[in-house]
Amino acid sequence: MANLVVGWALVVAGIILIPLPGPGWLVVGIGLLVLGREVRWARGALVRLERFMRRHGMRTSLRRLIARRQRERARRDASPRHPSVQPMDPH
Repeated sequence: MANLVVGWALVVAGIILIPLPGPGWLVVGIGLLVLGREVRWARGALVRLERFMRRHGMRTSLRRLIARRQRERARRDASPRHPSVQPMDPH
C-alpha cells in the first residue's frame, strides 16, 4: 500500500515539474519504478518513458542508474572497515 501512495505522489510531482526547469521526467520515472513493484502496467509505462527519453536525447536508463547505485552500496558495505572505525555497541 505504501508503494502505491509513494509511487503516485512521485508521478504527480514529476508531472507538475515537467514544464519547470528541473528533473520532472526523472521524478516521473522514479515514481513508475516504485509503482512497478505493485502494478504491472507501470513497468510497461516505464519502458515507454525510457524510450521517449532516449529519443529526445536524455541518455539515462533509470533501471541502470538504480542498479549501479545498488552495486556501489553493496561494494561499499562489503569493503573492510578501517580498524579504528568500529560499529557502536547497541547496548
